[in-house]
Amino acid sequence: MSPTIPRKFFFIAIGFIILNYVKCLSLQFSDIKDLINEKNLIDTLDPLLLKNANGLILNDALEATLILDQDVQFYLFTKENPDFEYPLKIHDNNNLNDSPFDNNVSTKIIIHGWTDSVHSNWIKELRNNYLLTDNYNIICVNWYPVSAKEYRIAAKLTRQIGEYIGDFIDYLKINSNVSLDTVHILGHSLGAHIAGFAGSKLFGEIGRITGMDPARPLFEAPILKDTSDRLDFSDANFVDIIHTCAGTVGFVKPIGHADFYPNGGTYRQPGCPVFITQYCSHGKSHQYMAESIVHPEEFVAVKCDSWKDYKANKCYDNTTAIMGESISTDTHGIFFLETKPDFSLIKYFMI
Repeated sequence: MSPTIPRKFFFIAIGFIILNYVKCLSLQFSDIKDLINEKNLIDTLDPLLLKNANGLILNDALEATLILDQDVQFYLFTKENPDFEYPLKIHDNNNLNDSPFDNNVSTKIIIHGWTDSVHSNWIKELRNNYLLTDNYNIICVNWYPVSAKEYRIAAKLTRQIGEYIGDFIDYLKINSNVSLDTVHILGHSLGAHIAGFAGSKLFGEIGRITGMDPARPLFEAPILKDTSDRLDFSDANFVDIIHTCAGTVGFVKPIGHADFYPNGGTYRQPGCPVFITQYCSHGKSHQYMAESIVHPEEFVAVKCDSWKDYKANKCYDNTTAIMGESISTDTHGIFFLETKPDFSLIKYFMI
């Protein structure tokens, strides 16, 4: 055998490794903002988990004011207008009557979180998946640029925003004969607590609230807020929670009727690169929710006391439930499941 042959194969192998490494980098660094957002996420929120941060969310020294009819907008999407929003206005009957809103179908209300807006890709994916499967009133709530304020201020404003959304739902109930049982609010991170305040404003009579990795800083840590100051199972007839970054950005404690901890509920979630692990894992919650609409079979979870017991196959014959859209409202307890890796989330950032 020629001595040059092994060397040739060596260089081919090295070239193959380098090529694939470059491909990997080009995929993962497709948006350099991911890295910046991950750093901002950690630098901003980590200090708020410390004991000396206690009470900042209620500190009157933080100036936090809203002009509600300007700072909070409601955009309606239906099968008639799946790609173009119809702005709904509270206390404007002509606006409501001229809209494609249909009180004969269920209503989904989607609320984004900190630094985010209604124009994020994940919101588009969520609403599109709903409209692919059935006819709904999809109302996307936009509270940007308020959501871009410093985290403590944005957190302090969640109650005002949530109660305003509650007033808006009450307006639909009175003027369009909407049954509260047919209303489902979905909120991500700070948006999950906003959903809770909306439900609380309506005395917990909303049909369902889904909390997608509810924000932890200043709500669970450094101390756990009272149930009246955050999302809680009493805020709707049924509350389900998807935990994907528990212990850092997201809530650890089970706070719904049913709490799901995919892949243990913590970072790093499958498919999340190490350099944006919290940012990516936090957003996995709404990705799982969106995928569950069209592929519920992929999200079968098992009732279990802990991730350790789940991994040890100690719960294999326990009750199962579908995480996400197709969950039965009779479901109660803590559930675990494993999901497939997926890198598609890298293009999203929302908290």
